[in-house]
Amino acid sequence: MDFLPFSWILIPLAAILAGAWSEWLKFKKEQATLGASAESLEASFAELSKKLEAQNESLVKRIQNLEAIVTSADWDQVTAAESTPALPEPEPEILLPDPEEENREEAERIARRIRT
Repeated sequence: MDFLPFSWILIPLAAILAGAWSEWLKFKKEQATLGASAESLEASFAELSKKLEAQNESLVKRIQNLEAIVTSADWDQVTAAESTPALPEPEPEILLPDPEEENREEAERIARRIRT
């Protein structure tokens, strides 16, 4: 009979435990949902990481090939032939007279004057 006077404590204690149990179940459900989405994110990240590594390797190989081509001795010959396109002949009106030619003509004129 000593138990009966303290039985009123069991009712609120049971309610508190039931509420805690309910919250714990909600937490576990949410954790399971988040765990599943985290696993799918990890899987997609791993797949994306593999694709990027493959693409990176491909680009590194291409760059190495291009470096090998550009640094080879044949590249200079190929680019020299391609990079020097024939320039159009300038029009005679735009050509400036050659200073040496002017000096030569001036010297010839002075020499003719002296001879005569």
